[in-house]
Amino acid sequence: MQPTVRAEGGPSLPEPSSGTPPAARPLLLFDGVCNLCDALVRFVIDHDGEERFRFAALQSDAARRALEEAGAPEEAPDSLIVIDDRKVHAGADALVAVVRGLGLPWSLLVAALLIPRFVRDPAYAWLARNRYRWFGRQTACRVPPAGLSDRFLDVDEPIRVTQRDEPSREVNHEQGSGLGLSTIPGRFLLVYPAVFMLPFPLTLLHLFDHVPGVADSFLASARAWLLGLHGQATEPIVGWLGRLLTGETPSFEFTGSGDGLASYLGVLLDLIIAGVIATAWWLWRRATPISMRTADACRLLVRYYLAWLMLSYGLSKVFPLQFSEMGPDRMMQTHGDSSPMGLLWTFMGASMGYQMFAGAAEVLGALLLLFRRTALLGALVVAAVMANVFAMNMFFDVPVKLYSFHYLLLALLLALPDVPRLVGFFVANVPVAARDHRPFWHASPQWCRSLGIAKVVLVTALLWANIDSRLDRMRTWGPWAEKSDLRGTYRAESFESAESESGTPVAPEAAWLRVGLNPPRSAAVQFADGRTRRLRLALDEEASTLALFDRSVLEPPSDPLQLERLDDASIRLSGVFEGAVIDVTLRREEGESLYESRGFRWINEVPFNR
Repeated sequence: MQPTVRAEGGPSLPEPSSGTPPAARPLLLFDGVCNLCDALVRFVIDHDGEERFRFAALQSDAARRALEEAGAPEEAPDSLIVIDDRKVHAGADALVAVVRGLGLPWSLLVAALLIPRFVRDPAYAWLARNRYRWFGRQTACRVPPAGLSDRFLDVDEPIRVTQRDEPSREVNHEQGSGLGLSTIPGRFLLVYPAVFMLPFPLTLLHLFDHVPGVADSFLASARAWLLGLHGQATEPIVGWLGRLLTGETPSFEFTGSGDGLASYLGVLLDLIIAGVIATAWWLWRRATPISMRTADACRLLVRYYLAWLMLSYGLSKVFPLQFSEMGPDRMMQTHGDSSPMGLLWTFMGASMGYQMFAGAAEVLGALLLLFRRTALLGALVVAAVMANVFAMNMFFDVPVKLYSFHYLLLALLLALPDVPRLVGFFVANVPVAARDHRPFWHASPQWCRSLGIAKVVLVTALLWANIDSRLDRMRTWGPWAEKSDLRGTYRAESFESAESESGTPVAPEAAWLRVGLNPPRSAAVQFADGRTRRLRLALDEEASTLALFDRSVLEPPSDPLQLERLDDASIRLSGVFEGAVIDVTLRREEGESLYESRGFRWINEVPFNR
């Protein structure tokens, strides 16, 4: 050990090996058994090039003597203290003293002093209070690295953790979770997801539709009535909000868009309801922390909600149904005639393998969410997947931005309690404590076994219901469905038009040049002016009719075009199309497109980018 000197107004410190005056050399006292504190000491050692700092564990006699000599208060924090020539710095102020002592560039972090003390100190206290639970602890104070023993005042003190210092292994199920959930914002984080997810879990009643005989029974009507209660209660209020804020009544008609005015107003209503409930809850129970049992129940609800959605979306990609393969209508359409959403759908549908890969990631996240031990990994997988989905929805203007943002938010909320452990493991590179995955309720072994059986039944039902419906769609209109002999690209051999119902004939530039038919759902028409327009298609083989109508309309018109097959390669369409009487003869084009004929090749001497 180095000879010691007494710094004026400070503790006895070893004589420094450098030329820095002893009084200017700060002493860092840290919790010697805390993994997080140990990581901080290693960080200081690695970045303290001038060896300004000396160290000692708070559990050591050397630290106790230093605190007494410095006149530190008895209630000083038990996690981090810095003693320098200025004063004794504890808690958040100690962190500021550490970065100030490290010099540039770390000393720039003293800007943290701009954070109000009423924010800074509670945040540090929250971290210190949960440091063992999140980052774990050692059974003995750290051993100084070789060559650094002269910087540790307690190098000769063998300090062990006493039984009194051991953390309790019992979990107090009535205490808060350590995330500040007892505040109004904390309670809001629990309430808002539950309000947003309504009418879940009643939506799980759809699982009974896959039981033979239930879909057409009284139970189906009762289920529809129950699920409809949510809309009956909220739609009048949403309509009133629309008239109040925008002067117009939002439409509740289903169009496939999740970003309509009614959707945004519905989220606003959810925010208001959650805010009122959270505030009332706090006023009623503010003296009592939220129990872990309540927080765990909310987490369980979010886990199953996300798992249910991710299974639905994921299996619609594993069985490639969400993004249809490129048919004649898409291949005839130019990029310039496509919307950003149309380009995204074309890209995803162009590769069945990539679509299935994307769906498999969603299914993986869903399955991991269903079990407590893997729930954190599932939340991280879903968060990564939904971050990508949300970005695509934002930048390709897909109108489900609200939904994908909320799914991403729910996944992040599930991971929120484990953020300190994740930071400790991935950033601070310290051991972290294992999470207690036991449910926060007590029950008899028989009841636990019954719940386990019920969970197996529910998970099996979720998987089977989703897979069964996807298999049915694959056979009816998906890749396994029989292709219509009308599918293909046609060129107009003749186009005649009478006057429209309004008395105006079809303009020459609106004459049809080519038509791409992709039964049973879509088509495209290329006009004489070069425009290509995708349309919905409804084919009735028995009535020999073919309806072509705008994609924003869900139901076909009552007066479809008459379909006449002239030969194996030619058809004739006649009737009223968008108010004009037309008669067009179409002949199938032969040959494959480049997209159809290129195929996949392992070896490419040059990029084939066309």
